[in-house]
Amino acid sequence: MKQLDKIMLLIIFGLSCTVLVQAEELSLQEAEKIALSQDSLVFGLRSSAQALSEQSVADSTLPDPKIKLGLMNFPTDTFKRDQEPMTQVQLGVQQMIPRGDSLAIKSRRSSIMSQGIRSGASDRELQVLRDIRKNWLEAFYWSQAGAIVKESRSLFNQLVSITRSHYATGRRTQQDVIRAVLELGLLDDRMVNMRSREEQSRAMMMKWLGEAKSRLPLSAAIPNLPMPATKKELLASIDQHPKLRMRDSIVSAREAGVDLARQAYKPSWLIDVTYGFRDGNNLNGSERADLASAMLMFDVPLFTSKRQDRKLAASQQELAATVYERDDVRSTLISNLEQLTAEWMRLQERVKNYEELLTPQARANADSALKSYQSDQGDFTSLMRARITDLETRLNEIRVKVDYAKTQAELLYLAGEVK
Repeated sequence: MKQLDKIMLLIIFGLSCTVLVQAEELSLQEAEKIALSQDSLVFGLRSSAQALSEQSVADSTLPDPKIKLGLMNFPTDTFKRDQEPMTQVQLGVQQMIPRGDSLAIKSRRSSIMSQGIRSGASDRELQVLRDIRKNWLEAFYWSQAGAIVKESRSLFNQLVSITRSHYATGRRTQQDVIRAVLELGLLDDRMVNMRSREEQSRAMMMKWLGEAKSRLPLSAAIPNLPMPATKKELLASIDQHPKLRMRDSIVSAREAGVDLARQAYKPSWLIDVTYGFRDGNNLNGSERADLASAMLMFDVPLFTSKRQDRKLAASQQELAATVYERDDVRSTLISNLEQLTAEWMRLQERVKNYEELLTPQARANADSALKSYQSDQGDFTSLMRARITDLETRLNEIRVKVDYAKTQAELLYLAGEVK
């Protein structure tokens, strides 16, 4: 019974270790989730958008009224309120009414700017997804390449042993031994370089993942990213890309600026209502009546050539500049789409070629060369060339697959794919 308990404990411990090892791997999906949840710029943009949304409400509200409290026509000899008939204690209210529809236009402009910043936050999320995917995939490549070279090193180490044993029996020359040792040393140098490149890629991920997460082992299989839309669908969706929507919002905000500049040709208004309290009696003995007054003041924009005309022209030029910038962004997105689509299709063909032809043939050629060498039917140069070709082909295959996935990440950015 005790022996059975020990076996069960060992099984449970083994399963627990497996779960821990699996939990310590960093998958691309987990990296994406962490990056999106920890990007401070996205949160900053959302806060700015909310601030402008609140500002739009304030911009639509009339200025606060002003209360006026004063003394008028007080006699300076006695300072008595009932001595003179014009002496008053005044209480008044003033209300400013801005020009034309300027309040509604300012509110609309703030709301448009808020929407634009929200589009900027969405674009930032797309950029984070694209960049974390590309950095993760690059780190994945160097990790897998290092594993391939490490595996090949053991094969080259066996070749060194075989060559030395053949040299000891006089079947091979010393040059073959030196060449085998040299190739083994070159592989060691290559592994050091690959570790360095992997560390650089992981350092790029540290910005979003932190040091602990960015140093975790990566998943062993290349991830399957969502398939991007067709080229036709991508072209149709370009105008809805967050980067372009953000530019559209800037254009709309500039249009509101032009409308606001036109309101400067209209007058602003000031309404003043005042009530004056009087003490004392008239000559006939009756009480003096209180006095009320109301005024309407407004400015008259007569001389517009140096002020209003210039401000309107400036706002119109700013609008034209933002339209040109928006068109340039759209052209750039379409150009990138054309380039990436062509590259993605060619890489797809290369992946298929490596999987179906190049890699299997390179492996078969290497195995055949080794058998020929061991049976003294092949020379050492042909063997080394076959082994190196096999290694390079395997590295090229994983490189092409990673480049294919990275191009796919770029296309998903253009498609506006956000989790």
